[in-house]
Amino acid sequence: MSSLPIFIKATDQLSLVTDVGRKFLGLEHTRSPELAHRVQTVFKFLNRRLGFPDTVSGRENQEVFNLLLRTVYPEILIDLADLLYVQHERPAVFLNFDHIHINLRKDRAVIHQPQEQMDEKLSILFRELAGMIKNDPILYNDPEWVTLLSESYSFYLHQTKNFPWDNPMELVPHDLKTPLMDVATGLAGFRLVHDWPKDFPHLILADNMPFIIKGLTHFVKLSGKQNIEVLNVDFPEGPLGKHYGCILANKFLHHLQRTERQQFLRWASEVLEPGGFLMILDTDLECQILKRAHDPEYRNKLTQGYLETLVEIEGKFCETLIQDVRQTGFEVSHFDFHEYEDETDAYSQFPGENLSIKFVGLEIIASTPH
Repeated sequence: MSSLPIFIKATDQLSLVTDVGRKFLGLEHTRSPELAHRVQTVFKFLNRRLGFPDTVSGRENQEVFNLLLRTVYPEILIDLADLLYVQHERPAVFLNFDHIHINLRKDRAVIHQPQEQMDEKLSILFRELAGMIKNDPILYNDPEWVTLLSESYSFYLHQTKNFPWDNPMELVPHDLKTPLMDVATGLAGFRLVHDWPKDFPHLILADNMPFIIKGLTHFVKLSGKQNIEVLNVDFPEGPLGKHYGCILANKFLHHLQRTERQQFLRWASEVLEPGGFLMILDTDLECQILKRAHDPEYRNKLTQGYLETLVEIEGKFCETLIQDVRQTGFEVSHFDFHEYEDETDAYSQFPGENLSIKFVGLEIIASTPH
């Protein structure tokens, strides 16, 4: 591959999609024709904006990329969305070569190089495409583009019920009588929407990322539930004028510096009803990975792009957090923390190659005075 840009933001040289790619043979006979249609729509959208330079390497990259499109699988939109918008929550994203290889055999495509070498080229092109979009603020934030990907994500989850995250409903009181807000809900919001009973009080899902907001809004519409609202909120400040019986902060507060966390806690104490609950689940996992990443060998094994999504926090995060909760005026009824040590490839660039992860997890349940 050339060190020059693989993709260019122009369509007057070599087109992104050729007749070979736009056949999308891998999408034939799929169980998800609507998602397959969305795949074609997404690459038609990109074809109007991106291309390849008219060079020897550009022509080679165009050929390989269109082989990927020809043998593509419907879920590639989910892989692309994960890399672009939610890699922080879905760090390990790889092309599904099982699907691609099956489609290659069906197509009886002739590959003039070893399969492993071709797979590597396909991976590079896919990641370069995601990287270019991510680094282009205009394309990355284009409302039509964000809507295409977010609603495809929503439709996929609605169809498959494939929720690979912890179940946030386990944190929700069974006898809930008043509205609950899930702060910076992220991908977990999809699971909450799916599991939220229709006869439960109002659920408010808050986030500030357009991809999440649009995806959740679409998912709520698909669910048909009338007791769920999606709000665009930029924390640590939150919406005033509403009161909640419970606020859930699930793996969010470590994203804030301490002064911002204190600001968030003051806001929560103001909008919670008397006796209302603040439920916090968090870890210092990111901080520990950042520390370990000072070792080049460890850093090079991390999934590409994941390190850049991490946020540094001050030392003794768990201690300062419980102190600030109490100093804000909350009454703490439950505080628990444990040190965990794990061997996992969830953050590894190389599937099956585990990384050692050591971190502290904590749970806090606090309430406002009656």
